[in-house]
This record gives sequence, C-alpha cells and structure tokens, in this order.
Amino acid sequence: MPYLRSMSEGRGVPEERLHAVAKHYEVIGGGSPYTQQISGFRERLGNELYEAGIDLPVFMGMKNWHPFFKEALPEIYQKGFRKGLAIPLTPYRSASAGAGYPKSLAHSCSVSGLNGLRYQFIEGWHDREFFIEAEADEVSRVLQSVVPAERAGVLILFSFHSLPVSRGPADPASHYADEARAASALVAEKLGHKKWTVVYQSRPLSAHTAWLSPEIGEEIKVLVSKGEKRVLVVPLGFVCDHAEILYGLDHEVRELTEKAGMEYLRARTVLHHPKLTVLFRMLIEKAL
Repeated sequence: MPYLRSMSEGRGVPEERLHAVAKHYEVIGGGSPYTQQISGFRERLGNELYEAGIDLPVFMGMKNWHPFFKEALPEIYQKGFRKGLAIPLTPYRSASAGAGYPKSLAHSCSVSGLNGLRYQFIEGWHDREFFIEAEADEVSRVLQSVVPAERAGVLILFSFHSLPVSRGPADPASHYADEARAASALVAEKLGHKKWTVVYQSRPLSAHTAWLSPEIGEEIKVLVSKGEKRVLVVPLGFVCDHAEILYGLDHEVRELTEKAGMEYLRARTVLHHPKLTVLFRMLIEKAL
C-alpha cells in the first residue's frame, strides 16, 4: 500500500481501487521482484564497467519506491560526485519523457539542495542491436518449444504499456507508438517471423480519454473469433518482471486466453540477458 499510494499520489485514485490493486500482488506472491531485479542488474553493470576499465560507480534511484531519488541523490552528492549519466530503464525515449524522469530527477536535486548535481540522460535505445538480439533470443527460446511445422503459424503479440493517445508533436509521448512498432518490426525481422502484431496493456479502468489500442484483452477476443489456437506474448515494452507482467499478463491474459481455448505462451523479459549489460556499457562509453 505505501508503494501504491506513492505511485498514485495526486491522481485522485479512490482508496478502494488501491486495495483492489494490492490484491494483485497477493496473487503473484505478495510483492514485486522489480527492485531485486534492478539491484542485480546494477551489480552486473558495475562489474561490466570495471572489467572494461571504466571507473564509475553505479547507483539506482526510483520515483515511487526505495531507494527514492531523494534518498540516492544525497548519497551520491556526499561521495563528491557532481556530474553523472542517467539511464531510464525503458528503451523508449517517448515513454521516458512521458514518465517525467528528467523533471523528477531535477526536482529531487532542487528540493534536496543539490543544485550543483547535473545529469546527462541516455534515452531511446529501442532499436539498438543488442537489445533487439536479446529480445529475439528470448522469443526464439519459446518458439523452440513449439512443433517445428507449427512455429511459423504462431501469432506473436508484442505488448506495451498503454498511454493516452498523443495530443500533438509537443506531447512528450508523441512518438511512443512509432517506437513500439519499430522495435517490434526489428525483433520480428531478426527472427524471420512474419506473423505478429502490436498490442497495449494496463489501460486504467477509469480512463475517460482515448488510449493506445488495440488493448490486449480485446485483441485476444478478436483472435478467438478468427480461429487462432495459440499466442506468444512478448512484453517488449518492459525490460524486467513486475506486476504488469506477472499479474496483468501471466494471470489475467493467460486466464482469458485459456478460457477461450487458446494456448498461452510468454517470452521472458531481458534485463537478465548478458547482451543488455553489454549494451549499457556501450551506451555509457559513447556518452563518455
């Protein structure tokens, strides 16, 4: 509940809705593995940099949970650092901008009295080779479980977190849908797979404006009517597991799919993949 309240602060989410969402975490084991996975990646990236002769410490900071920006930044400042690189853990520049990471980080520096601390953001790596290869590796691993003669007929659903439909070029998320489709096309091309489409998930129940579509649950119903027998869901919009995947996909979408008589398959997220650690090292080297 403390996390959910932090995440929804200022959005007017009713208390009963927060309690309903909290039950999702009970279904997936009582909590999200997100923080643990990010912490593990931070350690691996630190080792990768050290082995490459790059003498930089790696910190983690979050908007909605520990370690909050307001906790991590004073520690960084006290260690004597004044300039740094910040990499949001989303491959999509528009999603990063839409989430307001630069603004939130700058605000945390300001309210903490750390105005001398400056960050250069590294964003938009959805089309980088090692990211695409890591994703293709995970999809290929699942396809290998399908009878060879049926693999080409497996429909891949590349799933992304939905956002409100862009209101014009000035909208920070204006290119998100284009980036999502571009990344999907690159992964499909790497696999040599022709049968795929883009879907969106996690649209709020209270949404009163247009959000990106098709919504994955609605698309599943369409696929049933078309006689599809199997879907392979690829959470391409996310780099590691959390409630949106473990509950939203592996519980809700799986249940919907299997009740409709279709087989549900799902590719793993890629933060654990060694190619992603190498990609981040390369991004940092280029920025330096």
